[in-house]
Amino acid sequence: MEILWAVILLAGLGAIFGFGLAVAAKFLYVKEDTRVTDITAILPNANCGACGYPGCNGYANAIVKGQAPSLDLCKPGAKAGVPAKLKAYLAEHPADNNKKY
Repeated sequence: MEILWAVILLAGLGAIFGFGLAVAAKFLYVKEDTRVTDITAILPNANCGACGYPGCNGYANAIVKGQAPSLDLCKPGAKAGVPAKLKAYLAEHPADNNKKY
């Protein structure tokens, strides 16, 4: 009988905590800007840091936030025409901060 009470108690606690996690996930959800992943896909993903940012994802975040001084900081992507691709992408998907590159 004691084992049955332990199983019932653990199942009840699991249901309560599971419900609490589901509610927390619903209310604490942070919407991610999809432009960061799109810009990261355009970059060569060398993650060399030559642009002055910690990898391509850091540079993409700076571009989306309007903190990057220009779009031609990516040295490995310069030969592949990355700045022109970034300019075209940002023209189609403008940033909220109205920064023009």
